[in-house]
Amino acid sequence: MIRSFSCTFLALFAGLLILATPDLVLAGEPVRPTVVHVDEMCGGCVKKVHRRFDDDEKIGRVNCNVDEKTVTFYPVKEKSFTARYLWVEMDEIGKTPIKLVGPEGTFSSKPRK
Repeated sequence: MIRSFSCTFLALFAGLLILATPDLVLAGEPVRPTVVHVDEMCGGCVKKVHRRFDDDEKIGRVNCNVDEKTVTFYPVKEKSFTARYLWVEMDEIGKTPIKLVGPEGTFSSKPRK
């Protein structure tokens, strides 16, 4: 009985640890997110961001953090997006980035490519 409880507890703990990991791991390869820092972030901004990106086939998941004024983008495994793509799309919805950090590097102005 105690052994069964211990195994169940360990399995639940491992599952929670995996869910709490900021980078997704698919097929052994980490999926690196891109974090966009903006000047302002409110509930309306969050809705705007989700309205624009939730159906985007390149984006697997979007997380908005109102307190830190950031939007984190996780790509779909088989697809990718460029830093410039995210910068332009965020700018078009009125959320011009002040900083973008992703696999291509760190940018404080619109990336060239």
